[in-house]
Parts: sequence; C-alpha cells; structure tokens
Amino acid sequence: MNKTLKKRMDCLFNPESIAVIGASNVPGKWGFNTYVQILGTSLGKRKIFPVNNKTEEVLGQKAYPSIRDIPEPVDFAVIIVPYQHVPPVMQDCVAHGVKSALVITAGLGEVGEEGKKVEKEVVRIAQQGGIRFVGPNCMGHFDTTSGFYTTGWGQPLKQGSLSLVAQSGGFTGHLMQCGMDMGVGFNKLVSSGNEADLHTEDYLEYYAQDHSTKVIGAYVEGFREGERFLKLARETSKKKPLVIMKVGRTPTGSMAAMSHTGALSGTDAVCDAALKQSGVIRADEIEELFDISGALLRQPLPRGNRVGILTGGGGHGVVTTDACERLGLQLAKLAPETIDKIDTFLPPRWSKKNPVDLVGTTQFVTYQCLWPIIEDDNVDSIIVVGCIGLSAMFKVFRDRLSSQIEPFLQTMPDSVKQQAEVAMQGMDVMEEEELKNIDIMLDYMDRYQKPIIIIGLMATHEAKHTPVFKKLEDNGILWYPTPERAAKVVGHLVQYSRHIRDSN
Repeated sequence: MNKTLKKRMDCLFNPESIAVIGASNVPGKWGFNTYVQILGTSLGKRKIFPVNNKTEEVLGQKAYPSIRDIPEPVDFAVIIVPYQHVPPVMQDCVAHGVKSALVITAGLGEVGEEGKKVEKEVVRIAQQGGIRFVGPNCMGHFDTTSGFYTTGWGQPLKQGSLSLVAQSGGFTGHLMQCGMDMGVGFNKLVSSGNEADLHTEDYLEYYAQDHSTKVIGAYVEGFREGERFLKLARETSKKKPLVIMKVGRTPTGSMAAMSHTGALSGTDAVCDAALKQSGVIRADEIEELFDISGALLRQPLPRGNRVGILTGGGGHGVVTTDACERLGLQLAKLAPETIDKIDTFLPPRWSKKNPVDLVGTTQFVTYQCLWPIIEDDNVDSIIVVGCIGLSAMFKVFRDRLSSQIEPFLQTMPDSVKQQAEVAMQGMDVMEEEELKNIDIMLDYMDRYQKPIIIIGLMATHEAKHTPVFKKLEDNGILWYPTPERAAKVVGHLVQYSRHIRDSN
C-alpha cells in the first residue's frame, strides 16, 4: 500500500479533527444519530465541528454554515446531505484541506443515470483534491482500538481482532448484531456502500498491514477489482485468514446485488473456485462467517482432519459423526491407552470407541475423559457435545427450581430443608470445579495445538450470563448451537491449516 493512501486511511480510522456536515438537532435523522455517536465516542479526545447552515448550534455545540468557515484544519469529514448537494460539499472539503471523508448519503450510483452522474462528479472532485472517501450509500465505520465510531446504531462494541468490510448499509447493522450476540470482538469495520472511491480491495490491503487485525472478514456483493482482490487474497491468506461471505450466488441474486450497490457479480462457480485457490474461506451465512472468524481468532489450527468426539448422549454423537463425515472429516481411531484411561471413569457399558459417549453417568467426568482424548496422537481436533458448561446449566435449573419449591420447603421438616440446601451448595462446588477445569482445558489447547469446539445444546439465555460461560467468552471460546455448525468450523480450520502448510 502506498504511503499516501495509508495516511489517508489512518486518518479515516483515527482522525484528530472531524466535521459532520449535515449534523442535526432532530432525533431520528441520520445527521443526529451519527453526530451523537461521534460525540459519545470522541468528545474530549478529538475536535468535533458540526456543520449546519440552518442553525447556530447542534446539541449545544457551535455550528458552522460551511466547512470553509471552520477556523481550524479538519482531517476527516462525514457528509450527510441530500444527494444533489454532495458535489459542492465535497468541493468545500477540498478547499479546506480535508484528507478523508465518509459519504452516508444515498440516492447516487445505485439508483439511476442521474445518480450515477452525481456520483462521478463527486469522485472527480475528490480525486482532484486528494481526498479518499467511503461510500456513498453506507452506514458508517468504526475502530475500537482508537475508539472512533460513525455508525449510528448505539453502544460501542466489544473490542477484539476481527476487522470487517461490508458492501451494504442496513445489512451491516444486522451483521454487527449477529456478531455481538455470538460474543465476537471487533477491531475495525467499514460499511463501504457503493465504493465509488475506496474499494473492498483497499480495505483488505489496509487490514492486511494492520497489527491489531488478526482475522479479516467481508460481506461482498461484487468485486470492483477482481484480479487485484485475488492477488491480495493470495498474499494475505498466508499470514491472516480471510473469511468472505460472497452473496449473489443465483442469477437473480446477482442482479439484485448490482441494483443495490452497483457491484458487478460474476458466475458463482467461477468465483467459488477462484476464492478457494486464493486461500479465502467462504461462508454461506452470517452465522457461519462469525462461527469461523471466532474460531480462527482463538483456536489452534489442526494438523490433520481426524476428529475426536466427546458427547453427553449417543444420539448427539451420531448426528455429529454424520456432520463431520459429510464434510470429509475423519473420525479418529482412539489409541488403546486412551480407551484404558477413559475406562477408569465410565461404566463398563460405554462403547470404548470414538465418539466417546458418557452414557448418562451421574458423575461429572467430562474433563477426566477429555484430557486423554486431547493427549491422543491420533486426534487432531475435538468436538465436545453438550457436556461442557453443565454446571452453568444446572445452576440455572437450580435457580428456577428453588423459586418453585421454596413454598413447599417451608412446610417440610428441618432434615429435608438441610438436604435441599446441601444439594444446592453442591452445584456451587460443581461450578467452581468446572472453572478450574476450563483453565486446564485452555492450557491443553495451546500445549497440544488442538482446537476444542464446544456445542452448547442447552446454552440458554440465563446460562450465558453465568461465570462459566463468561470465562469461556472472555477467552475467545465460542459456543455452537448445532453439530452441523460445529463440524463446518472444524472443516474450515482443517482447510485453512492445509492452505498454510502448502503455502510455506
């Protein structure tokens, strides 16, 4: 990336001064929502100048009729004005020496010939003045490292190492909500919109050189610079994973993508083959994008495709086995010493093979059975189905049950009350023990370099707020709701691991 472009994009993600052109006092308007977000994340850290030619103040801050009237330099401008006013506003930005900009305004290149003409004029003006800009027709961007947000959808996000680019406006908000719900931490995001100036390829190249970005994700409707994208992908995927949700798979979907952002979308089979050859991991759905990205941020890459399965129920093991084998994953053959170690904790009726079914044992022996599987040289990855986090689930059940039986316990003899109290305390002990075992599990993952993928079949909303769930989330361990999603993650980890080995 040339130095000039890098400086412009550095300014995009961490400007020292900002002008919001179209800042508004009216709640619900884009100029209000965006300005409030910028104030909330940048006040006291950056200089913020509202621009509005119809009022003297915006939310108590002095407003300027034009950016030309601001008596100080401005690094970055957010443009939220009707589409026909964007060209003269961009000209004002050039005159004031703005380095980069964000054009939220819609109604340009995506809607018809008149809009395309206006968009081309905006690009011409920006290029003459050396301004690089995001959009138009976008939802904003953010950088959790610098603490800068132009997105208008509320609270700052969990900081992490996943950086995204999304060729969409409204869908970007849905992407972010899904990622937040899954507990993924974000670094940077750009809603790139029509990409009249800066393209997906520019963000990819910038993220590839960004030390705070470990995994790059993208929602793509079409490529502006296909050859450049593939070249960048081949180079970047050797160092950082790229997870791409490329839509427009069907002819009708491809046409819809073109009408949405003006993006060209080619034949899907050709696109799919090119992405694979370039080391790109392709996600079919939003959840899959975050399933994979979250795993790549924390899980080790497996050495091979042999999977060990530990399950709390036989049926779950069968479904997980089917899901793995459909993806070309191999069910690992456990070493005799592994079977012997597990045999000391499970009843004689267990199958003595993979999947390891805990056969409904009343003792909490999940981790005692997990350690030998991780240590087994025949196993490259482990999927644990429904038996990590049991203490959290039991605790939720206890809290629900205690509220229901409390009136009845009051009528019972003291001996019964004491027995109930001992049972309740036992669940607290079980939780403390599991928290210690999670620390050991994380150490095992790193020591043996084997991913451990957890399926939380009973991961209720209440359970996700318990210490066990929080500890796993804080350590970057995601929960997968189904065997199929967990198996897909393992499959992608195996595929990417093979790509890394073949590239070196």
